[in-house]
Amino acid sequence: MDNSKVLSKIKLSLKRLPIYKNRYYWFIVPAAILFIALVCGAVYSGDNVFGNFANVGIDFEGGTVLTVNVSGAGSYEDNAEIVERIVEDHGVSVSSSQSSGVSSVITRYANNVNGEDWSGEDRTEDMIALNRTIAAAVEEAILQAYPGATVEANAETINATASRDFINRALLAVGVAMVLMLIYTAIRFDLFSGIAALCTQLIDVIVTLSLVITFRVPINSSLIAALITVVAYSINNTIVIFDRVRENMAPYKHKDKNKADIPYILDTSVTECLRRAAFTTITTLITIVVLAAWGIQSLAEFALPIIFGILSGLYSSIFLSPSIWGMLMDLKRNRAFKAKKAAKAKRR
Repeated sequence: MDNSKVLSKIKLSLKRLPIYKNRYYWFIVPAAILFIALVCGAVYSGDNVFGNFANVGIDFEGGTVLTVNVSGAGSYEDNAEIVERIVEDHGVSVSSSQSSGVSSVITRYANNVNGEDWSGEDRTEDMIALNRTIAAAVEEAILQAYPGATVEANAETINATASRDFINRALLAVGVAMVLMLIYTAIRFDLFSGIAALCTQLIDVIVTLSLVITFRVPINSSLIAALITVVAYSINNTIVIFDRVRENMAPYKHKDKNKADIPYILDTSVTECLRRAAFTTITTLITIVVLAAWGIQSLAEFALPIIFGILSGLYSSIFLSPSIWGMLMDLKRNRAFKAKKAAKAKRR
């Protein structure tokens, strides 16, 4: 093949991306990410690694949140060191610590004392009593280190039942958000657009959770807020592309839609929206990356899943949503063609 033909093919591909032609290949990427997460989770489950499949936080598995409000004392790092030492002296392992203000500390730990599980309802009162003892010891230790400081320590116990209720409410919130998006997209465009949008949102959630497992991001209440944000954001580029698809389908509105060149319309629509989708995503990512790199753990736990979800949303809106919509249209056409063929056969 001579150079002129090669250049002409490159120019054509730049003008119109071959989205629908490669529709089956686009699903390889999310499938690969899910597979890697499963492999990593299996490795993490080993006793010599992390001992659990995912980094599940106290909000989901149950435990205690110890909030220590300090004023007139040392820095967060100094106070966190005191708090963690007191907690571990009572036979409890600290899961995480984060700052609250300049010198206050929020510490989370599982209801597991000296290797014994105290998360059951039969040990709830014992755990509450131990948390009171830990809170009092923390106040005394900080006051000894910084005389004249003001300290208030409060421990909130989250049992397994409360954790299950929290999970159910979290799943319900994400599910309601996705169903509302489905209804909105189906009303604004068509049913196939709503189904395609819902499928890609599910994929975005799965990809985000897979990357959370792979990179050991804590699974807690911040993740649920991030997932809802991802679901709401990922639909944005999808709606823009479907709006362009509707415009390009307009000439066939009062004609036989089965005569429309679906691959051409999809490829053209995506290519026309590609620059806008990329610029919008990059602009958003700059802000989120700054939050993730700010050095505050709670912000990083919230920002990292959003980064994963935004990247997944860009990929799915460009490659997956149009492909799913096109495949549904092909399925509808094939059924219509078979019905016409059967009707002709009966008339004969």
